[in-house]
Amino acid sequence: MIQETVLYIGEPRVEYHENPEGLDVLKPRFSWILKGKGRNRSQSAYQILVASSNEKLSQNEGDIWDSGKVRSNSTNQIQYEGVSLTSNTRYYWKAKIWDESNQESEWSTPAHWSMGLLRFSNWKGLFISHDVGYDKTDKYDSLYLPPARYLRKSFMLNKKVKKATAYVTALGLYELRLNGKKLGDANFLPGWTDYNKRLYYQTFDITDSLQQGENVIGAVIADGWYSGYIGYALLVRLDKVREFYGVNPSFMGQIHVEYEDGSSEIIASDTTWKANEGPTREADIIMGETYDARLENSGWDAPNYNDKDWKAPKVYTYPNGKLEAHPGTLVKNRERLKPTEITEPSPGTYVFNLGKNVAGIAELKVEGPKGTKVQLRFGEILKSDGNIQTENLRLARATDTYILKGVGVETWQPKFTYHGFQYVEVTGYPGKPTADAITGMVLSSIETDASTFSSSNAMNNTLFENIRTTQSANFFEVPTDCPQRDERLGWTGDAQTYMRSATYNADVAAFMTKFLIDLDDAQRWYGAYPNFAPFPYSRPDQYSPAWMDAGIIIPYNMYKVYNDTRILEYMYEGMEEFMQFQEDASTDYLRPGGGNNWGDWLAVNEETSHDFVGASFYGYDAKLMAEMAEALGKTEDAAKYRTLFENIKKAFAEKYILADGRTSEDTQTTYALALYFDLYPDDLAEKGAARLAEKIERNGFKFATGFLGTKHVMLALSKYGYNDISYKIFQQTEYPSWGYSVENGSTSIWERWNSYTKDDAENSDLNAKMNSFSHYAFGSVAEWMFQHAVGIDTEDSGYRNIIIKPAISKEMDFIKGSYKSINGTISSAWNWKGNKVIMNIEIPINTRAKVYIPTSNASGVMENDKPLSKFAEIKVLESNDNETILEIGSGKYSFSAKM
Repeated sequence: MIQETVLYIGEPRVEYHENPEGLDVLKPRFSWILKGKGRNRSQSAYQILVASSNEKLSQNEGDIWDSGKVRSNSTNQIQYEGVSLTSNTRYYWKAKIWDESNQESEWSTPAHWSMGLLRFSNWKGLFISHDVGYDKTDKYDSLYLPPARYLRKSFMLNKKVKKATAYVTALGLYELRLNGKKLGDANFLPGWTDYNKRLYYQTFDITDSLQQGENVIGAVIADGWYSGYIGYALLVRLDKVREFYGVNPSFMGQIHVEYEDGSSEIIASDTTWKANEGPTREADIIMGETYDARLENSGWDAPNYNDKDWKAPKVYTYPNGKLEAHPGTLVKNRERLKPTEITEPSPGTYVFNLGKNVAGIAELKVEGPKGTKVQLRFGEILKSDGNIQTENLRLARATDTYILKGVGVETWQPKFTYHGFQYVEVTGYPGKPTADAITGMVLSSIETDASTFSSSNAMNNTLFENIRTTQSANFFEVPTDCPQRDERLGWTGDAQTYMRSATYNADVAAFMTKFLIDLDDAQRWYGAYPNFAPFPYSRPDQYSPAWMDAGIIIPYNMYKVYNDTRILEYMYEGMEEFMQFQEDASTDYLRPGGGNNWGDWLAVNEETSHDFVGASFYGYDAKLMAEMAEALGKTEDAAKYRTLFENIKKAFAEKYILADGRTSEDTQTTYALALYFDLYPDDLAEKGAARLAEKIERNGFKFATGFLGTKHVMLALSKYGYNDISYKIFQQTEYPSWGYSVENGSTSIWERWNSYTKDDAENSDLNAKMNSFSHYAFGSVAEWMFQHAVGIDTEDSGYRNIIIKPAISKEMDFIKGSYKSINGTISSAWNWKGNKVIMNIEIPINTRAKVYIPTSNASGVMENDKPLSKFAEIKVLESNDNETILEIGSGKYSFSAKM
């Protein structure tokens, strides 16, 4: 039983994962979160044990690594420093800590991780597949959608198994099956990479899935990103519209079996396997899936099946890319949605409303005659006649078809496609469907469970839910721009502008680690980061300012939020090449727009020059590079980039900032970028902020900004004290605003401010070719919501020293929110009680916080209705004309002050 005063360790992780299988990081990092009661609690030391067995660990024998007692308050990014780790080996670990009084905790609950296959010589399998022919169609006028390939291998086990592990990958997508069941709960394996540089594999512990006697391992493989349709290639009629990495998908895997008697064997993919086609007749990520249940080979993936009609597999070559363990988080089913309504806009056409706009698939439940063909189509909104809108899907067919076998109730889920949708259109259904005919399966690589937000404005609360829904829908192996049309690419401009918001809503440390590897792989030979990553193809212009800067901004936020310097080290050489690319393109420290500059995409009524965008982001990059170089101990580089930033700032001001504080272009975006990026001369910044506030007010507290400016407007306003104006924008419901979409029924974030209005459903056809209803870029307001409205930020890296500085305003009655940081959950809430403001705060163990209370009267600040002088653990750091600043340790606090 844990004593109330003793701290204890929760949520032990290795490389951001809980008990991960198959790592290939040679020096993995440990982390945990401290739990316990009381104020000002902290860790003064830790000890980590790593053992080769659970038995040794239980005896406190760290035969692999014993860190000893390390005097440190670190609870994350702690690097393994033991003996060299070995392929195909599981390691067991636990930790304990000493608190601020040197009181020792209990050992943490035992955890483990395993290493994957670290050397090429460990791999024994061949890449195999089933030959289904090749594309003979006219690439522009018809689709080529080959069937999935099925592979199986029967093997005998006649001895007692101690441990069994499967290592599996595919060029394409695979689903792994063993003795009649799917292995694992992930989808779209092995993930998307530049297959010429790396190919990911997965590791499965299958010890409990094997049996004495016959066992069968099976795999279903499909084109996926490797050889299927990707993005808009067909739409713009590129020379190649599919097969960007290869022509036919193939599978490779092996099972390592260790027996109780000490012997072992490997069952690997080779020519003794059997191959065939099956019921999955079409399978494409964008176009959809067709399944003919009449063609099922019942029991094909289980023992006692006769595979005499199956063929020997075709052997393919190894890829150019290196085999590596997937470092990110995998696509999984995160939620099941039941229909909220079923309509029949025309006879035999049924439309199921799933309640919100998500990414995923629809599970079909049906009973009917053999050969009945049921078709599912997907839409984000309805037309005025009640039918789904599909025009905005462009050339994404996004259609799933199921052909019944006619035996009882049949339930089907597609395996290798997904869609962006709120509505499912069902045709061909035998009889009238009931609500259980369609279930929405929400697919995502993340859980959006890191934060909470509520306020006195119901619209803003809905906005928060819409932001979370849209992030979930688009964090799908890579941060896509949208999940529905023929695009779904890892657009870098969207990703960088939303990055900090993403970290508030979800733990994206592992997800973004994977994406940064993609981005590093995609970097152009001349130094620019491209418009999207992975980068299978391009139109003539490959990069754009504010898009390519993702290669700087995302790593910086990984460091700032997760205290991750390893990703900085990984990206550093590429970041330096990018900075050199910008320097080469600059004249007198000003970087021109250049490239295919998307500019402030979808701005309203104001246009910011491409040169301004290019120059401002170059300055911001230099500023961030100086901080990252400092974090890595590269002091000379840090000084170099600080000097570069000052030179850019000076040249920028001379060209773009006028003597009266206005910008030469006088757009909302120019002020927002220059102010937020610290490019304003110190003596003119207040005037620039005042002009931005004036422009917003004269525009009816509405935006004139697009993807780039919108995020920064409120951040810049609140930075300079214009919180009331920020709240007026935040609560705005007239076009263009977030409230406009909410008032018009949105359940997600739209690409355009005016994508649709419920009063004129014909608007749903407006800009249909570029009109996504699930586009997270404008959801970047979440950064302001948590940093300013809720008031949670980090002073250093990794939320060890926290800032609690809510933007308290009479424009809002109350704000309440929380954020689960890498050090634990931070809570901040404020509300008005007459002329008094109440602030309720919770700070996690092993952290400290500066609390900003908007009163100059420090003696009038109370904690639980008692003066601060009663609390030795609360320090008054400063009191000035605007605020009182307190320093507090961990624990719960309730401050009040008259205003």
